[in-house]
Amino acid sequence: MSDNNTTSAPIGTQIRLLRKARGWALAELARRAGTSAPTLHRYESGWDRFELDTLRRIAAALDARLEVRFVAPAPATSPRPRSPQALIQEIAPLFWDHDLTPRDLARYRDWVLERVLTMGGRSQVRAARDYFGDDAMRSALRRRGIDARTRAYWQLILGDGPRAPQGP
Repeated sequence: MSDNNTTSAPIGTQIRLLRKARGWALAELARRAGTSAPTLHRYESGWDRFELDTLRRIAAALDARLEVRFVAPAPATSPRPRSPQALIQEIAPLFWDHDLTPRDLARYRDWVLERVLTMGGRSQVRAARDYFGDDAMRSALRRRGIDARTRAYWQLILGDGPRAPQGP
């Protein structure tokens, strides 16, 4: 979706801005895009596990162009330690049923990470990974609440999963 005012914003923000510029409620865009209002709400709220087909339909409904690009990463910097409050602020939307506290991060680490790994977006997982570290992420992946597909995905990201064949 290319608009000079929105191209640097996260895709969910871009969707919301374009939708609101047209004066549409979530339900109207959902109807036009052939998806659900809850799906659009998740996208607009920072969820970043997008379905490409859904994004195409949303772009068409908004009369926008969808662009997917790969950009070389910036030079690596060492992760800065996050405070418990900063992590809680980042992952709070995943805990709609519980007021997360710094004590929860320490006492129920695997439960917190299970929810982040199964329901969180990229920035939420990155924040949890920076705060807890890879060993804690691996520990949480062994919990029963993590389905096999999610476990395999994150094991691959953490460097513990099977690798795809590398050509001839």
